[in-house]
Amino acid sequence: MSRRYRISPEGRGPLSDAEVARHADATRLLYNYHHATRPLYARPLYKNPKVFIALVILVLLALLVSEALGPDNPVPLDPRERVTR
Repeated sequence: MSRRYRISPEGRGPLSDAEVARHADATRLLYNYHHATRPLYARPLYKNPKVFIALVILVLLALLVSEALGPDNPVPLDPRERVTR
């Protein structure tokens, strides 16, 4: 960090108009405001094609696993036990 700070108990004195004008940057302030208020993702995840396909695949895998291990097909506790239908 290249900035050096001097902190004193008295605090900093009032700024002159020239110092205020030197640090005033309306475009940067506007950028920071829009950056803070804009959503994290510009487009919702379900409208992004790659993310949508990944979500669909995850849901289908979850359904497949739940069907395979559902109440009709319980997982045997003993590995030597066979499941018969």
